[in-house]
Amino acid sequence: MQQPTQSPDQPSASATSSELAALRAQVARYRASFELSTPGQAIVALNGRFLEVNNSLCRILGYPAQALLARRFQDVTHPDDVARDAQAAADLIAGRSDEFRQEKRYLRPDGKTIWAQVTSQLARDEQGQPLYFVSVTEDITERKASELALREREALLSSMGKFVPGLIHKIGFDANGRACFLYISDRAMEMFELPHELMERDYYAHHIRVHPDDLAYVRRLAMAPKPGARLKPVDFEYRVILPSKGLRVYGGHAIPVTEEDGRIVWYGHTADLTDKKALLDARVAAQVAQDANRAKNEFLSRVSHELRTPLNAVIGFAQLLRLSSAGQLNADQRQQVAHIENAGSHLLGIISDVLDLSRIEAGNLPLAAEPCRPSMLLSEACHLVGPLASERNIAIRPVQVNEDPVVCVDPIRLRQVLVNLLSNAVKYNRPQGQVSPRIWREGEQVAIAIDDTGLGLSAEQQAHLFEPFNRLGAESTNVEGTGIGLVIVRKLLEAMHGRLEVRSQLGQGSSFIAWVPLADAAALPATPAPTASPQARPAADTELVVLYAEDNDINIELVREVLKLRPGCQLLVAGNGAEALRMAHAHAPDLFLLDMHLGDMTGFELAHQLAQDPQLAEVPRVAFSADAMPDQIHRARDKGFSGYLTKPLDIRALLACIDEHIERLRGR
Repeated sequence: MQQPTQSPDQPSASATSSELAALRAQVARYRASFELSTPGQAIVALNGRFLEVNNSLCRILGYPAQALLARRFQDVTHPDDVARDAQAAADLIAGRSDEFRQEKRYLRPDGKTIWAQVTSQLARDEQGQPLYFVSVTEDITERKASELALREREALLSSMGKFVPGLIHKIGFDANGRACFLYISDRAMEMFELPHELMERDYYAHHIRVHPDDLAYVRRLAMAPKPGARLKPVDFEYRVILPSKGLRVYGGHAIPVTEEDGRIVWYGHTADLTDKKALLDARVAAQVAQDANRAKNEFLSRVSHELRTPLNAVIGFAQLLRLSSAGQLNADQRQQVAHIENAGSHLLGIISDVLDLSRIEAGNLPLAAEPCRPSMLLSEACHLVGPLASERNIAIRPVQVNEDPVVCVDPIRLRQVLVNLLSNAVKYNRPQGQVSPRIWREGEQVAIAIDDTGLGLSAEQQAHLFEPFNRLGAESTNVEGTGIGLVIVRKLLEAMHGRLEVRSQLGQGSSFIAWVPLADAAALPATPAPTASPQARPAADTELVVLYAEDNDINIELVREVLKLRPGCQLLVAGNGAEALRMAHAHAPDLFLLDMHLGDMTGFELAHQLAQDPQLAEVPRVAFSADAMPDQIHRARDKGFSGYLTKPLDIRALLACIDEHIERLRGR
């Protein structure tokens, strides 16, 4: 390596003493400047060996001076940067560049990599021959770490901007108070259907998409805060109109931040809330509908209770007269009692039809489908309609069954359907006419047909057959009805995955066919034994003590008279819930018969308090209420009631209930 021909601190021989002193002073100053310099400085030979180094360079590179002077710059340079440094040195020597200035990495003895900003120039002699390199080195490791962290944060932010739904933004204000995007994520184009570059350049560009009615509000959001104003986070929401998506609802949240230079910026997030708001609106609408439905059910329950309560006396006492005084009434009186009972039953049927139709249309009519024989249900329906047919001199022919399939239906509701169809076939028949019920199977469906020999229906009448309260002209006759029976029949069949078919020709009678789904015969439950007709029993010792909680005197009198048919039953009556509790603790009854609407509490509340007493908790509870809504009955069963009797009272059902509990006590 060519060494400098003359060291900087060696004066020429011709220098005078004063000049020599001045030169030495200057060299001392240069030496002090070299040694005390904050950046690292070095004189480097053309082959890369360090000739002179200052303390700062030793500190930066982590080597003592002697160790560093024994090395070349290539020895302490990161391997990935050696080739580039060699090329830069060659360019300086060849005169292709005047200065070497770049960022590079060094390896310290402890294995740590540092970053440095290196500036090098080549010293030449008077003839222009290269002598050595002079370099200045600044430690930029911390700055590079900060830059790396910044790039990582920007990459993370960019990634969030791509994958986080919505738009991430940072908003500042220029000297004129105009808003500008300091950062905006990549979803800007998707959100506003505008070029990303346009929105970066012009904050107000997206206002073209804002709904006109919301534009003034959005512009207020973009106003620069007043000096000294107290700022707080902001929730915002506005509408936009997009070329491809139409009307959308945008909203989000923004937080004010005061940066180190005193500027106020807003960090925020804007998202598309359209689907979320639609879902929320749907939930609110569903809740409103649910509340309305609950209110309607409560209203129907109350209406059912208020209408059935007086009918309980009408039908109940008529039944009682017919059953207990048959030998004491003459033929005319028996006929009058029958008229009372029939009129009450007709009114009860109208009430039940109206309530059923309301519940069906509200979609909350409970159904309990199970396998059953349609032939049995049809026979029961024929038996129920028999008195009406006899009164009108209409013959109900025996059921025609090719085979006896099993269907999957709610047996109570299918019986209701069949009773309705049979009643219509009787009421709208010719004098001395006939009703012919039939059952057959077609594939996975079972048909139950009710044929009549009536006047039949025209095409125009059939077109209006299922309009509620449209009796198709029958309102001008003496045939009773409401015009909603067939509507209920069709809706009940559809709820049980069936359908109603009508075949009719004017003057040739009609055929109403209920189609219901076939079921597996193996799932058919055992047929229960028939219930015997209620009979008065001979006097006996007290076998059953019944505590009856009721606040209606007529209902109390009816039950008292009915239970006279069971002399072994002792009836205790409580006029309200509190009295029932006192009497229960005093008399320890065998059965609770509870009205569900007492004056001071509900039957559920009374039952709950009875269940708290260990001595009364196991005593059976039977509900007796004019509230005959199915959900109320299901609720009572869930609350531990062993039975639910509805008003108007079915005397047979009450006596069967009493007999069942007497047999239970006997078995015990």
